[in-house]
Amino acid sequence: MLSDHHTSNPRSVLELALMSDEPTAARGIKKIDLTIARLRLLLADISARESAIEDQRRQCREQRSKLVMFSLYGDGTLDSVLTMLNDVDERLASVEATARSLGGIRKRAEDELESLQLTKGIEEAKVLLQQLQAKQAAPDDAAEPLNPAELQAEIARLRTLINEASERAARSIERAQGRA
Repeated sequence: MLSDHHTSNPRSVLELALMSDEPTAARGIKKIDLTIARLRLLLADISARESAIEDQRRQCREQRSKLVMFSLYGDGTLDSVLTMLNDVDERLASVEATARSLGGIRKRAEDELESLQLTKGIEEAKVLLQQLQAKQAAPDDAAEPLNPAELQAEIARLRTLINEASERAARSIERAQGRA
């Protein structure tokens, strides 16, 4: 997050946004936070399902191996063993299809999460930038922890961060569209 780099003020950018006259920006950041949380939960669910899929794959391999041994030493017919092997293969094909689908969903969710995190950082930096610019335009305040030079340096740093994060977001979107 871009706010992690701001050390001269102990308050988070989100707190500043909530206290500012920019309720729209704060609501936008809250909405992004909710979406990020949902994507993280989705990714956790996908991880759990991928783990279960790996267990299902292992189970299918073991069943296949047992059926081959059963065909050699059991009292079943070859036709019944082939039918059971076919059932195992169909289950495995279904498991593999689910794994591919989960992989596609995971990739898209990861791309979206990256874009949202970049967007959130940009929005937080913009809110802070607006507040600093307002302080810069206001008459000197003795209670202000930053002197005018520090204020100008922080404004320049935030502008650079916003530009860099915007470029990263654009590249992330291009990569995601290239894979779509």
